[in-house]
Amino acid sequence: MGNFFERKVRFVFISVLFSGIAANAQSGVEKLYAQVESRQLQAGKLVMLKSEVCYEQNGNMVTHFISPKEYMILTNKTGEIKFYDPALNSIYSNQNASYSSQTSQFYYFLSGKANDMGLGNLGFIPLKTYVEKGLIVTLWGLKVPNKNAPVQQIKIVHQNQNPIYMDYKDGLNKIIRKVYYYTYVQLQQFGFPSTSTEIIYNGPNDSTVTKTVYKDIKLNNEAISYLFGYKIPANAKIIK
Repeated sequence: MGNFFERKVRFVFISVLFSGIAANAQSGVEKLYAQVESRQLQAGKLVMLKSEVCYEQNGNMVTHFISPKEYMILTNKTGEIKFYDPALNSIYSNQNASYSSQTSQFYYFLSGKANDMGLGNLGFIPLKTYVEKGLIVTLWGLKVPNKNAPVQQIKIVHQNQNPIYMDYKDGLNKIIRKVYYYTYVQLQQFGFPSTSTEIIYNGPNDSTVTKTVYKDIKLNNEAISYLFGYKIPANAKIIK
């Protein structure tokens, strides 16, 4: 059971990039609601997920997966995460800083951190910035060299001050991950890419492609859902 939930964590927090909707007070976003559709293709198999997400300014966030299976994911800014399966009335919890709601796409864009996409807080520093075909390209490397780190260099490409592309290289200078951001919409004073496509290279002839689309995004007084302040039933069975 633990392995099942760990796979869900990696998919939601790394691939889908929406579990963890967070913004600081400067953004003016007190509450946020969004519907999310994700399509993941791997080894010729297509997986489609539909969900809705509710965020509160204190960092608490609830993701309600609607299909193909209903379950809830609750997380906060400290990295505490809880999985709840309504059908089984069971709960699995974990604690890890990488699950924090402040390591997400929404947090970076709505808190005005899209310039470095949080890389400064993750131990990276800018190595070089240059212009290529009218686009601003910045290369980032580890502040403290570490040959064992899975990611050694990251590229961010900006257009009109908005990130439109990122790639991640390993110690062999091979790209192991790409992310494209597009279809920007205005949320308060910040632009947000309502569509993103991520490619993870699992091996020489194997990759996972995930396209995520955010719809019906509502802020503050317009963000209304029973998921705000959602509480897992007290009698839920704890899974270890």
